[in-house]
Amino acid sequence: MTPKMIKHSLSLAALLGLSSCGLRGDLERPPPIFLQPPTAEAKIPVDRPAVYTVANVDSDKIYLNSFGGEIPKPAPEVPVMEETMDDFPG
Repeated sequence: MTPKMIKHSLSLAALLGLSSCGLRGDLERPPPIFLQPPTAEAKIPVDRPAVYTVANVDSDKIYLNSFGGEIPKPAPEVPVMEETMDDFPG
């Protein structure tokens, strides 16, 4: 084996060893560096409804996303047929 092949095989082995490392367990966000860490009371989730507004949609207008694709218009009165959603012809 040439020294170049040995270097390549060792670097490949090191990369494979590093790629198998993973994070496990409950991960916590570290405290902020420049601010005071939040109190225990601030970490407790609050159960309250989210505030949202319903946008007015013009049925004659075509809405495009940032890539130029058409955004589908909402149709809440049309029932969703969930039984056929997982069947793909193929």
